[in-house]
Amino acid sequence: MSSSPAVAIQYRVASINLFNFIAPPNAYYDFENIYSAQQWQKKCAWLSDFLMENQPDIIGFQEVFSPEELQALLRPLGYVHFAVLDEPQVESDYVYRHPVVALASRYPIIEMANVAVDDAACEALGLAQFQFSRQPLRATIDLPLFGPCDCYVIHLKSKRSGFDKEDLAHSGSSGAADFIARQVLGRWASSLQRGNEATLLCHQMLVRRHLKGHPFILMGDFNDKLHSDLLAAFHQNLRVYRSDIEDKQLAGLSEQQLFAELNQCRLYDSYELHKATTKCNVSLASDEDESTSFTDNPIVSSRQATHYYGSEGSVLDYILVSSEFDPKQLKNLAHIEHYQTFDRHLVRPDFERDSDSTDHAPIMMTFSLR
Repeated sequence: MSSSPAVAIQYRVASINLFNFIAPPNAYYDFENIYSAQQWQKKCAWLSDFLMENQPDIIGFQEVFSPEELQALLRPLGYVHFAVLDEPQVESDYVYRHPVVALASRYPIIEMANVAVDDAACEALGLAQFQFSRQPLRATIDLPLFGPCDCYVIHLKSKRSGFDKEDLAHSGSSGAADFIARQVLGRWASSLQRGNEATLLCHQMLVRRHLKGHPFILMGDFNDKLHSDLLAAFHQNLRVYRSDIEDKQLAGLSEQQLFAELNQCRLYDSYELHKATTKCNVSLASDEDESTSFTDNPIVSSRQATHYYGSEGSVLDYILVSSEFDPKQLKNLAHIEHYQTFDRHLVRPDFERDSDSTDHAPIMMTFSLR
């Protein structure tokens, strides 16, 4: 009797910017921004429908003003493990600012913490009293047959001006010149904040990586293109000079061994890993069928935007992973099976279904154990 083929163990990881998830009668940013009961019901229903249809196992959320209501919505859907450690800021009475990030999981969360900056690193960078605009969350999830995995959820500083009126009370000008001058300074302040957040977070992730050795997943709204210079910490196109290496054991490695070791500390875009696998599979198929081409698979030819400003789309939401998810690395444990961007509500919206959904496209990657 022939044995049936083994079924691959898969896990699905999603990131969703919920766009002002706040239960009435509370308001976001301004006292007029309150959902009606019908709008709130539609927003919750949209999220529930998405989760039931796509069944992610781990979800990172951004723009959460009402974490208790979110947890209550998720529990009946099978997400009995929930992590949120920060609190949104109440500006006055029922008006809230500074939403938080959260994480939900079908599998046990064995540790959770807000990621704090390293004071010595801040001092070396000349950053006095630095704080994240939204506190990053780390939750360690115990995945069957995979083990502990550190899952980070982030929402980096937006591109909007980082200056309040009080930060530059007297600009020396007025009218259009004053407005543009404030915007120039304020947007650069936001850029510096976002770049520092990425750099200091990556530093702490690598410290954690060295201490614990866990595979990791970083997900969220990056508010910038991944290959922006400001987010260089996340794509790490480093030039390596032997003279810069102080560790004797590392310096003694051959060129191949050195890069194999350095690659264990890199971050990898799960979309790019899936695209590489897809190209490889298509290439193998084309050896057997000359009619097959790379453009037959849409994920190879283009990447869908996750956010639109007017008619201009951009990718702001990402899921990055550690070397264990790259089949080309020596200590790989898994590979990216699928990558999806759910943009129907942005490019083909239906008012009855999507009017109170979100202004970002949720993303989801599926990885299979080797």
